[in-house]
Amino acid sequence: MRETILVQGAKEHNLKNVTVEIPRNQLVVVTGVSGSGKSSLAFDTVYAEGQRRYLESMSTFTKKFIAQLKKPKVDFVVGLSPVISIEQKTSVRNPRSTIGTMTDIYDYIRMMYATIGVAHCPYCGHAVAVKNPRQLLERVLALPEGTEVEIRAPAFKYYGEDYAYLFDDARTKGYRRAYINGQLVDPSQELNLDEDETYRIDLLVDRFVVRLEMEKQILSSLEHGLLLGEGFISLHVVGDPPVQLGRLPGKQGGKKSLSLEQFYTDVCCPEHGVVMGEVEPHYFSFNLPSASSSCATCLGLGTYRQVHPDLLIVDPNKSVRNGAFAKEALNFDKNNWTGRIVYSVAQHYGFSLDIPFKDMSPEAVEILFYGTKGEKFKIVLPEGATVGTQHAGREMRFGGIISHIERSYRRYRKEGIFNHWMEEWLKKVMVEHVCPDCGGKRLKPQRFLVTVGGKTIHELGEMIYADLVAFLEQVQVPARKKEAGDQIIHEIIRRLRLLLDIGLDYLTLNRPANTLSGGESQRIRLSTQIGSDLMGMLYVLDEPTIGLHPHDSDKMITTLRRLRDLGNSVVVVEHDEA
Repeated sequence: MRETILVQGAKEHNLKNVTVEIPRNQLVVVTGVSGSGKSSLAFDTVYAEGQRRYLESMSTFTKKFIAQLKKPKVDFVVGLSPVISIEQKTSVRNPRSTIGTMTDIYDYIRMMYATIGVAHCPYCGHAVAVKNPRQLLERVLALPEGTEVEIRAPAFKYYGEDYAYLFDDARTKGYRRAYINGQLVDPSQELNLDEDETYRIDLLVDRFVVRLEMEKQILSSLEHGLLLGEGFISLHVVGDPPVQLGRLPGKQGGKKSLSLEQFYTDVCCPEHGVVMGEVEPHYFSFNLPSASSSCATCLGLGTYRQVHPDLLIVDPNKSVRNGAFAKEALNFDKNNWTGRIVYSVAQHYGFSLDIPFKDMSPEAVEILFYGTKGEKFKIVLPEGATVGTQHAGREMRFGGIISHIERSYRRYRKEGIFNHWMEEWLKKVMVEHVCPDCGGKRLKPQRFLVTVGGKTIHELGEMIYADLVAFLEQVQVPARKKEAGDQIIHEIIRRLRLLLDIGLDYLTLNRPANTLSGGESQRIRLSTQIGSDLMGMLYVLDEPTIGLHPHDSDKMITTLRRLRDLGNSVVVVEHDEA
């Protein structure tokens, strides 16, 4: 095997027929004054040729989908290894990317929570069992035969939804009975619930009598309930169970009894009967907006757009009728639906649409922005209207201009299809804020009912690395999960220490990748490469110590040497010879 990389006749940019041999498996620094051709040699010749050869090795079919690279101006390069470039630039613009996802540490943390996490009741916080549907089926069938059991799924109201929407959605899914604070109700009837009040709502999934021949039906109901209840269900024995004891299959093929008291103590939350289904790593992923884990409001971004009232008014000296509002917010026309509604509201509450907006009363502005708060009014046609007579006299409610825009935004986000026109429209009337539903945590609130060492996955992501390492070293892993749990924790700590060693001890895993400086991004990618344990690679780095304190520069040099000691060649472009 060659001990050097031979570059013969390099003529790229400022290079004048340069020939050089670069030692392999060494840390090599390319330095010189500006314009001397350092980057031309390292990046535009060595790295570019390595990338070109990699693409050339692909099949003809694959090449049709990948832009081919131009051959650098060089006679030949001999002894190249697979090459990776780590430049100093903030190349990550994806708003979903965080330090945790960049370094793959978040994947290991998700695995840790799925393996050793402790689930808690959403109502009282009591630790509850984690069982897959088959295990739950065994426990249910072990109850005395003839026991009547109900499977209920907790239902949660999300930001921007009302209780009517929650129950309408349940009915479309086929659920016709619900419990509100323990009382059985018919959700199809008007319930008059206070939107500002928090209720415990459970949808009735199934009600059955325990018999062995019911096995398939019970299993299906358990699976549907867990899907509907965001991974949680509650099991309730109806009335008094029969006197005879049920049977639970034993490990040796025998049978053991499961009493009602054991059922509630060992399987469910003793007070609310809640149990959690099997937890998997994707349960904590916010990068799958179509899945059931990311926040229902921001879809895993952690940010959400809200209407800013000041953006709705383009000219306060004009009247509502004559264009005070931005057209994206309110396009008043006597013959369109919006014009009829706004005119009818003004007639009902007795304010004018023909005076300058700045002279309107605060009460009138409040109604236009935020609606009638549920109060009904009759449709009145504007003077000169030629259409809409069929609506005259009809009673309506008005949610307000802001509510209408935000509903359109929520509908657009849930569709998940990018629309350039919609994006431009929203930018004119909305501003970005921290998500009001998840508070920037990116996941549904039910995901934070699983903890490790008493902390949620978001709380771990907010800890600086030194504190996180100290916390993980103290985590107690259950004996039956010790082998798998210890391996996962060891790998997380190993990768965190790489970040500590490179001088990034002040960052957190939840930090968005698009807020990092170029130097921070470069060092993170460097630590990721060390963590991958690759050998035989050629790494080309662009000024890794620029802007660093001498103390941090020493850490960077130590890290580069570790990368070399793994069996890699490292080429560094530096202006400063020191």
